[in-house]
Amino acid sequence: MLATITDYKQKITLIQDSGLQFLDFALKPAIDAQGPGKFVRKTANGPLLRLILNEENGKYLLPAPLGSVPEVVRPESSFSLGQSLLLLSNVWLPLPFMRFNPPRTFIGGPDNWARVKVVPLPRPDQDGNTHRICIVFDTKVYPDGDENELLAPTESDITAGLKFTLAYHSEELGEFLDLTWVDGWLREVFTHHATKREQRSEADQRTALSGFEYQAHYLNLLDMLGKQLRIPEITLVAGTRQEPDIAVDLILDVGNSHTCGILVEDHPEAHNGLSQSYELQLRDLEQPHQIYNEMFESRIEFAHAQFGKPNFSLESGREDAFLWPSIVRVGREASRMALARLGTEGASGLSSPRRYLWDEESYTPGWRFSKTVGNAALEPHAIAAPFTHLINDEGQPLFTVPFDDRLPVFSAQYSRSSLMTLMLCELLAQSLSQMNSAAQRAKMTNDSAPRRLRNIILTLPSAMPKPEREIFRRRMQEAIGLVWKAMGWHPADDGFNTEQEKAASRFPVPDVQMEWDEATCGQMVYLYNESQVNFGGNTKAFFASQARPDRVRDAAEQPGKTLRVASIDIGGGTTDLAVTQYTLDDSIGSNVKISPLLMFREGFKVAGDDILLDMIQLYVLPALHTSLKKAGIATPDSLMDKLFGNAGRMDGQSTLRQQSTLQILMPIGRAILEAYEGFDPLDMSAELEASFGELLPQRPTGKVLDYLNGEIQREQPADTAAFDILHTPLIVRLSKLHGEFLSNRISITQNLRSLCEVVALYDCDVLLLTGRPSRFPGIQALFRYLQPLPISRIVSLDGYHTSDWYPFNKFGRIENPKSTAAVGAMLCLLALDLRLPGFYFKAGDFEPYSTIRYFGMIDANQQLTQDNLYYSDIDLDAADFELDKRGYFSVRGGIGLGFRQLDNERWPATPLYTLTIIDQALARKLAGDSVLHLRLAVAREAGQPTPERFDIADATLQDGSKVPLHYLRLRLNTLADSASGATHYWIDSGSVFSK
Repeated sequence: MLATITDYKQKITLIQDSGLQFLDFALKPAIDAQGPGKFVRKTANGPLLRLILNEENGKYLLPAPLGSVPEVVRPESSFSLGQSLLLLSNVWLPLPFMRFNPPRTFIGGPDNWARVKVVPLPRPDQDGNTHRICIVFDTKVYPDGDENELLAPTESDITAGLKFTLAYHSEELGEFLDLTWVDGWLREVFTHHATKREQRSEADQRTALSGFEYQAHYLNLLDMLGKQLRIPEITLVAGTRQEPDIAVDLILDVGNSHTCGILVEDHPEAHNGLSQSYELQLRDLEQPHQIYNEMFESRIEFAHAQFGKPNFSLESGREDAFLWPSIVRVGREASRMALARLGTEGASGLSSPRRYLWDEESYTPGWRFSKTVGNAALEPHAIAAPFTHLINDEGQPLFTVPFDDRLPVFSAQYSRSSLMTLMLCELLAQSLSQMNSAAQRAKMTNDSAPRRLRNIILTLPSAMPKPEREIFRRRMQEAIGLVWKAMGWHPADDGFNTEQEKAASRFPVPDVQMEWDEATCGQMVYLYNESQVNFGGNTKAFFASQARPDRVRDAAEQPGKTLRVASIDIGGGTTDLAVTQYTLDDSIGSNVKISPLLMFREGFKVAGDDILLDMIQLYVLPALHTSLKKAGIATPDSLMDKLFGNAGRMDGQSTLRQQSTLQILMPIGRAILEAYEGFDPLDMSAELEASFGELLPQRPTGKVLDYLNGEIQREQPADTAAFDILHTPLIVRLSKLHGEFLSNRISITQNLRSLCEVVALYDCDVLLLTGRPSRFPGIQALFRYLQPLPISRIVSLDGYHTSDWYPFNKFGRIENPKSTAAVGAMLCLLALDLRLPGFYFKAGDFEPYSTIRYFGMIDANQQLTQDNLYYSDIDLDAADFELDKRGYFSVRGGIGLGFRQLDNERWPATPLYTLTIIDQALARKLAGDSVLHLRLAVAREAGQPTPERFDIADATLQDGSKVPLHYLRLRLNTLADSASGATHYWIDSGSVFSK
């Protein structure tokens, strides 16, 4: 969506060293209201001067300093603003935003700290504006006397309170246009666009360059900015005793499918934290006039953020200008890049780094910057400043590597786990820019005070095992270190691991908290809204009204003072359950405190994305199969296996297969689900009927269509019409789809049945349904059918009425229940600091626990049967826990290992490790008659009080001979299909067809 336009005051502030800061403006340009721009050369060698029209006599005057008499001259050339906009739109240009003394006496520099981009809109905005103008400032400040003092602001600019403004008159520009790097930049932009947009010949361009036409268009643009926009004067400020920094907490719910973020400011004089919160927004760096402030996809794509031409910027003498502290994009910008990618070498992104936290091995295919235009074969390796000297080939920050082993990245083979670090870097960079932006500060109190990050709160799925949780924590810490170093806030070569090392930072390092899971956070939204909004702060009345009269209570429970709430959160990658009992204290009136007790939590790695896969496999692929048979394909199964199968094998066609799934199959699957969301189960005739092409939001790339149609046409008989996959017809009876949810053909339903058993066992008062898939009619029908609680006690948070306190509300209701995790975590945070007036809650009592209780080999059905159970009664939360040293188990080859929480072999198991035989000689022995006996032990990280993971402790052949432990590898792998050898999620491999 277009960035909201702020009505800036005449004078605004930017925060020193707050990274790149953007100002957005909208305009319907008045094209040549006084006629085309008229120009003369200052000397034979330039630069051009833009003449001033004397409206009284129609003559043109030379620009002159204040107080002097202007000279009348005859124009040498004339160029319209319309042509200038055609040539200079959609490109970053240097902007002369200079120091000055009032009223407009410019005092030299800084020359390289501001850029501008003018973007024509495809259609006028709601106010009739046809163009968006984005100005970006690099707020890095240098010491006085630094070699960059004429290129960037200095400390004396801060202390003296100097102002900066746009220089747009010719006499104000000084030597700016004569600077070699500025001249080269403008010449290159003009030459490129004169060829591409005006199809001008080389001879015409040479003539234009010799006449300085490129400067004329640039001066036209500056004149438009200066006269038709109200661009404010700017002062750079830092925190002072009179106006100290405002602490900001960042809450992130990083999901497998979508991510949600909230920023909460802590103003000393304000005690209602809800009024100081706002949604995290992402600025599209490729299309900077676009800002997305809703939840965003967790997809990442490698992309080098460039604000103009870095070679000319470097020529100015400034090496670190306009460095964005991230090399990936997230959300809608990443999705757009992925859908338009042309290259086929290596990979350019992932559906979600959280799926691959376990994979810390080098990714040998390598990573490339996503390139969507030009020569796709030139997709560069994903290596760029400022991370060139901050990470190694595996994506590991150099400050975490022993000093002698620190080698900067040469080959971009970053582990997929390290991509979580890079994703978090991007979210940090966006957060830091947003919270200190002039537009955001203008909405808050203390608008001229700097904002500093104090805490980062990460919500977690209940299904995340403890080893994976600790990797997530480490990735967040690494991201903070990388961003702090990239921003110049911490010495680049120093360590960033201990509190003493972090103390060397110019700005405080935020703390990381990971105590609250997503399902529990959804309960917080319900508790707060019911007690404070619907019951007007009378928490006792709320508890009394919701408590089930038929629930058997413990002897210590007082009627009306406890509430047992279950919540099932269906996300994109995990489905989580939390059962919590809330108890009121003995206070009188509304002044009561709620204490939580987490009774049970569980999670499974089957969720919304698996429903999407079901749509593809149950409807999209069968429709294509039918069309292939009609087109004369003799063996459609083998052809579809080649195009969409191969069981995730990353072969020579892997990128095209993945792109085919991403550009065609997934959008069609989503279209089916969108149609189904609005389905009325009483309408038995409702159906979706369309061709593949009609259901796609954008046409696939030519390379993908050529690949699919070419492979199919190669299998067609010679006398048949050429096949076009976009013409494939699709008919889906929505009533039939509805029935699939009740017949167990949808993969998630079996896990939901298991979770409903637990909800019924705990005799809960209320069951909350959260997560976007919970809005599907079939999901809601399944819960009504199973009835773990009376239907009146099952509450869906989709469309739940909250009023305006809820950050992501739409007309006072929750539009997407995915947001409840982040909002609930915000409520927990505010409750800890007593910043929720009238709501008293012991959020510190939420204590997550490890759900690993029974451990063993997982079979092909994702079950851990009693025959395959190796260890029981595991407690990774006990500091003194050890595995049974007599607990050996037999191994005859590579196996998948996992766990379940309950002592019931029907209970779904969760993958955790894969065990592989590395030594070839040992593998041959095991392929014969030998059997290997293994024993595992728990391992602790330095400084951690409880064990976090399993390691191989002993390996012995059946004849008693010891096997060196390095012959084996126990590797974390939490993919749902890891037991069958999968290493890629289906979205990333494109493998969706199974015979």
